[in-house]
Amino acid sequence: MRKIVLLFFLCFITFEPFLFSNTHEFPFFRNISVGSRASSVNCFAQDSLGMLWVGSNSGLYSYDGYSLHQHTAADIKYQTFIYSIAVLDATYLALGTEHGVWLYNYNKDRYEDFPKDGPSDVRALLFDGEYLWIGSLTGLYRYHVEKRTIENYGEQLKNKLGNQTVYTLLKENDRLLIGTYNGLYTLNSSSGEVKHLSLPDYNVHRNQFVNSLLTSADERGAYVGTEYGLYYYNYSTRQLQKQPVLKKHPIKSMIAYDSKTLLLGTDDGLFVYGTDRSSLERIKHDSRNPNSLANNIVWGMYADRNQNIWIGTDLGLSLWAHQQAEKKLPIYRFTSRSDGNRFYKIIQDRHGWYWLGGDNGLIRTNTLADSIGESFWYRMDAQDLTLPHNRIRDIYEDPEGLLWIASDGGVNLFDPKTKAFRNFEITDRTGKRNAKWAYDVFEDRGGQLWIATYLGGIFSVDKSKLIASDGKYTSPDNYNIGEGLLADFANQILQDSYSQVWALFYNKGLNKIDPKNGRVQLVKDEQGNPVEQATFMLMDKEGCIWIGQHGKVLRIGSDGSSRTLVFDPVGLGEVTAMEEVGQKIWLATGDGLWQLDKKLLTFQTLKHGQDISAMYYNALRKEVYLGGIDEVLIMPAQQVGGTDSSNRQIVLTAIYVNNERFGAYDYGVRYRDEIVLNHGQNNLRLEFSNLDYGNDVGYRLVYAFKGRNEQWIVLEQGDNKVQLANLSSGTYVLQVAKMDTQGKIVSDIFEVDVDVKYPWYADGWARFLYALLLIGLILWIINFFRVRNKLKLERMERKKVLELSKHKMDFLTTISHELKTPLSLILAPVSQLIFRTRDTDKKKQLENIQQNALKINTLIQEVMEFDKKDGESVRINHLIHSRIELVSFTRRLFDIISATAAYGHLSFTFSSSVDTIYIESDVTKLESVLTNILTNACKYNPKESGRIDLHISQTEEQVAIVIKDNGIGISKEDLPYVFSKFYRASSSLNKHIEGTGVGLYLVKSYCEQMGWKVQIDSELAAGTQVKISLATSAILMKEDLISHPFDGDRRKLLIVEDNEELSLFLSQTLEGDYLCKVARDGREALELCEKSYIPDIIVSDAMMPIMGGLEMARQLRKNTLTSTIPIILLTAKSDKQTEHESLAAGIDAFVGKPFDLDFLKMQINQLIKRKERLSEQLRLDEISKPRIEVIESTDERLLVKVTQVIEEHIDDSDFTVQRLSEKVGMGVKQLYRKIKQLTALTPVEYIRSIRMKKAAILLRQKKFTVAEVMYMVGYSNASYFSKCFQSEFGVTPKVFVERDA
Repeated sequence: MRKIVLLFFLCFITFEPFLFSNTHEFPFFRNISVGSRASSVNCFAQDSLGMLWVGSNSGLYSYDGYSLHQHTAADIKYQTFIYSIAVLDATYLALGTEHGVWLYNYNKDRYEDFPKDGPSDVRALLFDGEYLWIGSLTGLYRYHVEKRTIENYGEQLKNKLGNQTVYTLLKENDRLLIGTYNGLYTLNSSSGEVKHLSLPDYNVHRNQFVNSLLTSADERGAYVGTEYGLYYYNYSTRQLQKQPVLKKHPIKSMIAYDSKTLLLGTDDGLFVYGTDRSSLERIKHDSRNPNSLANNIVWGMYADRNQNIWIGTDLGLSLWAHQQAEKKLPIYRFTSRSDGNRFYKIIQDRHGWYWLGGDNGLIRTNTLADSIGESFWYRMDAQDLTLPHNRIRDIYEDPEGLLWIASDGGVNLFDPKTKAFRNFEITDRTGKRNAKWAYDVFEDRGGQLWIATYLGGIFSVDKSKLIASDGKYTSPDNYNIGEGLLADFANQILQDSYSQVWALFYNKGLNKIDPKNGRVQLVKDEQGNPVEQATFMLMDKEGCIWIGQHGKVLRIGSDGSSRTLVFDPVGLGEVTAMEEVGQKIWLATGDGLWQLDKKLLTFQTLKHGQDISAMYYNALRKEVYLGGIDEVLIMPAQQVGGTDSSNRQIVLTAIYVNNERFGAYDYGVRYRDEIVLNHGQNNLRLEFSNLDYGNDVGYRLVYAFKGRNEQWIVLEQGDNKVQLANLSSGTYVLQVAKMDTQGKIVSDIFEVDVDVKYPWYADGWARFLYALLLIGLILWIINFFRVRNKLKLERMERKKVLELSKHKMDFLTTISHELKTPLSLILAPVSQLIFRTRDTDKKKQLENIQQNALKINTLIQEVMEFDKKDGESVRINHLIHSRIELVSFTRRLFDIISATAAYGHLSFTFSSSVDTIYIESDVTKLESVLTNILTNACKYNPKESGRIDLHISQTEEQVAIVIKDNGIGISKEDLPYVFSKFYRASSSLNKHIEGTGVGLYLVKSYCEQMGWKVQIDSELAAGTQVKISLATSAILMKEDLISHPFDGDRRKLLIVEDNEELSLFLSQTLEGDYLCKVARDGREALELCEKSYIPDIIVSDAMMPIMGGLEMARQLRKNTLTSTIPIILLTAKSDKQTEHESLAAGIDAFVGKPFDLDFLKMQINQLIKRKERLSEQLRLDEISKPRIEVIESTDERLLVKVTQVIEEHIDDSDFTVQRLSEKVGMGVKQLYRKIKQLTALTPVEYIRSIRMKKAAILLRQKKFTVAEVMYMVGYSNASYFSKCFQSEFGVTPKVFVERDA
């Protein structure tokens, strides 16, 4: 029996698991993934700036507290295992890798050369101030940092140390502890003495593999981590002692948590070893808890300058913050169930049980520690622990110790005996309101139970009667919106020190109820405004009411005073829970946790980012329980907020330009205060950090551009990225700082200059060029306006001159018109006398008279033509054509010029290759052309031996007239411009010769109008030759000149002329060939035609009183009977406008005054012949075509109908186009188009025309007065009727009657 007991005892003391508990009490980690390229993290280091450097299986990383940045220089050779890191100075890191030692310049972010004779596979580095000790798979090396030399210690101590694989190094005063694959060694670097330290109680069949070394807290020894347990090495005794823990676990890494606690990293998790009690607690990865250890394989550990613990695992790194003081309990820790619950209420009853209510039922447990205790979960689906509804709104323990819950299933009472809940159905007297959805419950000082409900108002219930009831209870007291409440749903209720009941309505306001008289009062703040953003309320021990809102708290004292306190002006978080903790008020929002000092009324941030919806203070344990989603956070009541005041720096850690990493290598972004970019690199993302890795208080980074109106822009919690999009070129000073929740800057302000270069077209030189261009532009504008003003003045002056010229020309034109009529009476008789006279002397005198009259006519014509615009031309068929014999015509003009006394010093020669040439041309313009050319040839030939030659020639292609002189000539420079109006050559030879520069301009214009071509050749001081030519096709044959007499009776000719002498002359001259009748004006001619006198042809003057020739022609063309009568217009105005108006009016021929009588006869003859040929052709067509029945067209029928309708309503003064369209049965717009198309008149004009014609008929009958006729044709206004009548017939109704008489 004793042997059995002894054996059991031996097994008990050698069985290892009894020495450690299952999990550590504070396992809350922040886990950081290294990414897809890397997984395991082996080592850490912190540089002089405070940046954390991480060695992984895929190279070097830096971590700024927000994100990891890889430092591999985009070179695959740097993406390798890094086993150890040593900080050499403020510039360099030494990296122990599988490819040897690398030097990394962390000021410039670049790799630099290390001596090539170093080891290839490095596992340990130790820097002791002058030397860098290097442990590798090929032995021990020492590198002199200043001299940059390396020596192989393993080779020197080969006989003593051997070619050992070195895994870890530790400095022991003047000695070096060396952990190798085959045990532990000590080395005296001065003497070279090496000693091997044997590990006691080690597995004899295994190598004494030393993984890690750590100096003890009292520095009297070192802990040795091996593949089979932990040892302690005493520096004074030089002895090794095996520790009674983890005898079969490989100790890969070690670090001191405090003076009595070690953290041991193994392949089976992290262990907390209490060295004073030899206690061991295990921390391991839990897949259910995202804040558990990242992985159970721990490769390395490191404590930074703020005592944060960094743990490198096989799946990233875990941070155990030094400032962390809370315990985080996932729901499964105290329920052993995987179900979740968001807690809204936490209390502890007088029996020590914790009650936690949320959206998934009610939990009752006797512990909220890490160890598992007894717990019960009440839910709707539980068999023995059932509830009416899972959503728990409130848990309340009354003064008698009875536990009540308010839920969406009503009010429930806990029975301690049966461990079950009893449900009550509470309604008001009407039965319309109930307490089915209960939100809050409490008992007042009078024993009444108050229940806040959703849609049922607030109930006041006698507690004793409610308990004694069978579960159904009718409450006599109910407060609702009808009694003055803000709403029928109240979220919270409480009783103040004056027995007043306060009710909070979420985001709506508060009411205060007096239970004695039932009076309801609205609660207001210190400004007298309703508290509309109220979300939570609490009454403290002093009787003060604290009302949580969005980012602020309203304090209402027991004396009624109120004050609003702002705690979160930036986030404006909604208060979700409040709890009195000693002399502090803790309050939670969706953004974090705050603490309010009730006396000082100041706030302190305790935690940020935690979603807290319930709070309970355990005064006995001095702990605050915070309920959240699927977890409870336990925090000590005494909190020290804030961060380390010494860590006030802000560091620029990364730059991204246009979404690409910038300055990752050989740039040294963390040590720069200026960033220079090209103009296209204007989309920036700058990342900053204060390198305070353990900060969990919730300070935020803020930034602003330095300037007069700088304004801090607050980043979200956990965000360190400043986005600068579409920056314009220029220099910006960006300021970045850390701000607390009160809006105060709590760090140094970091400034960085961002210089975005200007593009080439906007840099300094470009701006200088632009300035020059701008100055030039300004000068140009000044000059432009100066010139414009000058031109404006010139134009004004020119306008005045032109106006004066126009007045002169108008006067001359009028005089010319008056002169042309008597001139016609001279030329026509003279032409006949010349033809009849046989006396040679008389004939010569008559010819001289005719020539001078023609010259006067030419001068008058030039005066009238001069006012035309440049480039204005007349079509050939609009010219006044006459048949002339060109040779004699030219010879006559040549003789006139040669006989001029002023040109007596010149010799003239006329020659022609043909005797006669007949052409049809405008005599006046042709004479002007030849006269101008000959006159110029004479004027610009001052020589005594001057010569003028004129030669006429005819070829198959053309008839040419060449005029040649040997005068002063024209230079080649001036020759292209001689046909320009008012242009004169600049030669000094012609300065004394008078001229206007108009002659050759008229020559060019007239030749183009008549179809002649003009060409000029000249040489200065040698003479000029002008050639005008006409195509041979324009020459008339002799048969074209024969005039055939009319066959049959004489034709009727109507002469319309207001000048009695001219009309008499025409009548007498043409009487032999035509039956002539004379009318004094156009009106008289119309009346003759209307009285059935239809002439065969009309010769009319253009300008006459009452009605001119053009208006007469228009009226004749409107009448079917007179529309085809040929009309010849006689006028002294031969300008383009008169010609256009004549064509538009239907004039057949246009003859200018003075006219050639023979030409007029030929025109009359040709027009009559043309009309006869047309009539004959129509008759032949009629005979040759088969007879068809004549059918009126649709348009004709429409016009007849329209006329009939107008005549039927002609006396109706209110008859309009609208009524006409209704009578005709056609739309107004369509009727307008049709009448306009058929009559060229609008409907209004057509109606007026019919009325006027009807009026004329009535007036001719002489049966009615003018007034009676006016009313009969639908007019009521005499002046308007007279105006319309005169517009239609050219005379007033009275004159019309008198003339007709």
